[in-house]
Amino acid sequence: SFEDITERTGLGILDDTTSALFLDLRNSGRQDAVVLRGSGPLLFLNDGQGKFTLVESAFRFQTLPQGSFTGMAAADYDRDGRLDLYLCCYVYFQSEDQYRYPIPYHDARNGPPNFLFRNRLTADGGFFEEVTEAAGMNQNNDRFSFAPAWCDFDGDGWPDLYVANDFGRNNLYRNRAGKFRDEAAQAGVEDIGPGMSASWVDYDGDGRADLYVSNMWTAPGQRIVKDPAFPPAKELQEEYRRHTKGNSLYRNRGDGTFEETGPSEGVEMGRWAWSSDAFDFDNDGSPEIYVTCGMLSQPRSKQDLRSYFWRQVVAKSPVEMKPAPEYENGWNAINQLIREDYSWCSGDANVFYVRPKPVAGTPARYYDFSGVSGLDFSDDSRSFAAVDFDGDGNLDIVLKSRQGPQVRALRNECGAGKRVIVLKLRGVQSNRDAIGARVEVNGRVQWVTAGSGYLSQHTKDLHFGLGDAEHARVRVVWPSGTRQELADLKPGFRHEIREGSSDVVSHALASRVRMESKPVRAENDPQFADTWFLEPVPLPDRRKGPGFLLLYSDAQPVVPPELPIETMKPAPYYDVLRKFLFEYRAELPLPLLLLIDGQSRMHKVYRGLPAAAVLRSDLAALGSAEQARLALPFAGRYVKEPHRSYFKLGAAFYLAGYPEQALPYLEEVVRRDASNSKAWEAIARIELDAGQVRAASEHFQRVLALKADSSGAWTGSGEAYAKLGNTAEAEKAFHRAIELNTRDSDAWNGLGLVYASTNRTAEAKSAFQHAIEAHHDHAGALNNLAVLYVKLGQPNDALAAFEYGIGQAPDDRTLYMNLGRLYVSLNRREQARGVMQRWLERNPSDAGARNALQELDSR
Repeated sequence: SFEDITERTGLGILDDTTSALFLDLRNSGRQDAVVLRGSGPLLFLNDGQGKFTLVESAFRFQTLPQGSFTGMAAADYDRDGRLDLYLCCYVYFQSEDQYRYPIPYHDARNGPPNFLFRNRLTADGGFFEEVTEAAGMNQNNDRFSFAPAWCDFDGDGWPDLYVANDFGRNNLYRNRAGKFRDEAAQAGVEDIGPGMSASWVDYDGDGRADLYVSNMWTAPGQRIVKDPAFPPAKELQEEYRRHTKGNSLYRNRGDGTFEETGPSEGVEMGRWAWSSDAFDFDNDGSPEIYVTCGMLSQPRSKQDLRSYFWRQVVAKSPVEMKPAPEYENGWNAINQLIREDYSWCSGDANVFYVRPKPVAGTPARYYDFSGVSGLDFSDDSRSFAAVDFDGDGNLDIVLKSRQGPQVRALRNECGAGKRVIVLKLRGVQSNRDAIGARVEVNGRVQWVTAGSGYLSQHTKDLHFGLGDAEHARVRVVWPSGTRQELADLKPGFRHEIREGSSDVVSHALASRVRMESKPVRAENDPQFADTWFLEPVPLPDRRKGPGFLLLYSDAQPVVPPELPIETMKPAPYYDVLRKFLFEYRAELPLPLLLLIDGQSRMHKVYRGLPAAAVLRSDLAALGSAEQARLALPFAGRYVKEPHRSYFKLGAAFYLAGYPEQALPYLEEVVRRDASNSKAWEAIARIELDAGQVRAASEHFQRVLALKADSSGAWTGSGEAYAKLGNTAEAEKAFHRAIELNTRDSDAWNGLGLVYASTNRTAEAKSAFQHAIEAHHDHAGALNNLAVLYVKLGQPNDALAAFEYGIGQAPDDRTLYMNLGRLYVSLNRREQARGVMQRWLERNPSDAGARNALQELDSR
């Protein structure tokens, strides 16, 4: 059985982490740990007594990270005997103020850079030095990267690096004496697609390192990209097909190039794949491939978004790097929907491929054994580790999934009864873990690795199935270049081989014992419960505190009279708060009780009304040191305190039509980070719409000081200048916005209004037309063009413009009202009456329009 020793090791951190590696980074005989958080790596040194100590500022960056860290892998790239690290970065959707949309979808080059770190640790200090630029790895270092995989694929003694990238092409950095060059295109392994992970394996037994890359296989995607109506350019059809065709297998030709063999080997179908890797689980001498699959399965799912993604996101992508509002809106929409009750590629089962000995006269190939393997879980699996946890020589699996049970220990039954040999290598001139060593046993080859697949680290022991062989001949090429050969090693043992030494320490493998299977019952339907917040959350309005706020919908609940509890039926904007308070956006049920302080900030939320004693205790704990403990009622610590994304809440209120309620959250954003230009721009826009023009103008200028290429801020600044009567500055601002984005319809419309106000009617007409060309349903530009025609004495053109506008923007009231007024001015009251009736058919509750119609009827 396993024992949880997390807390006493010092590794019990609560920060969001993506992966970890255990390595002997100082060649000390002790396994240190590198823990990769989304915000950066942490180094923990092992004192040899089971305790790990965090080393502050152990990683010295030359350039600041621009994304979230994902995968990492280790190798001695410069062959100095110390293990170095490569870290991948990605940009996940956090909120609309942070997201960087991959543009274009099929081959995005606007991702964050990855990092190569050289190990400069010593016995009593040292650090990791970033050498990305110096080593040549900034070439094509602009992707959305998930997973690195090291291997000396060309056999020249220098470890090369493959990087699996989402939204485009992968990298193959070929190492020439410590300097790298991306040769993926020349080698034939760019594998344009949604790269999730990569692993090196000699699948065909020719002694060369082949490459398996996990991508995405989706039936809707394959169907949609073949549709003649699929919007992206026809010349990119193959690129888009590869984004949905599945996994890729490349056979190493031995001349620096690869042949794609996935279709002939039958290993492309991998559903929405994440981690993939290959091991000889059944000990027959040939490696099997395991692929973890699935994106997001919701227990109360309304529907699955796998088709929506291709129709409303991928299909809206531009074919080059340029602004694309429809594409960005599609990403925003799908990232909101998955935080509610929508699934995305739900129920995708893990895949297991086996390459059995071929029947005489037929070629060898892989077959899908998923259904009989016992590994085809549909848990939204992410990664796995191959490790012999019972010591019997058969590689077992520890599987990590998004859904529960989130960790499964899977004992190997297919390798039992077959001969196997296990090799543990110890470097002397090489790094002590022998990472990068090439080991051949009876003609089959494996490599010692640290970091492979997606967010995974497998055992550093090498397991070789021997079939019927009674002895093993072992050849080792160490990372230092030393070659070593050992003969007549017996199966059934774990042999420890020391670099340069003929002495082998052998230990018999453990006898196989019976283990009882005890599946864990999973609970995958999250339930809302009373919750203390790590940090206080502003309310959307002012309330009296400290005390409690009770929101209810039907009968008013009875509350303890001695406690300060305000009760109310909440305003509609509280529905936004109830939905967006937590990441999983299930609307919190009423009645709902909130513990608030004197600054109208929530500290705890309750489901229903607890006992008065509980409330008294919580009120007493408000603002005390005890509150922090209550917010984290379990072991662990944060290295860096987390912070809520208040931009999400602010955006939610704004988009729901409550700009005033959005302000407390946006102001909290800029209070913490005064450089957040998107939050300042949102504040300025709210102020401008509320008539606070000078404040808005000042804040738009602040945005431009932070981000001079923000076309939206230039447009807003122009609108503010225009309202302040400074038409000259307004004109300059609109022109600058258009220079940055020629399809900024608001800027064209604002410029048209400036021209119209200064009697430059020809320029005004042209500007309004540009706005309409950019967005055919821009109601403001449509109305302004028609009004301009009225001003020019061209009533027929004005009538046509208004009618065209109503056709493009049928829910805009101003177009109907102005068209009606024009008909009245032309003494065509019957047509005016018809316009009002058309509007009232769409909006029967519009009292102003109904009064106008009655007035027309009375004349």
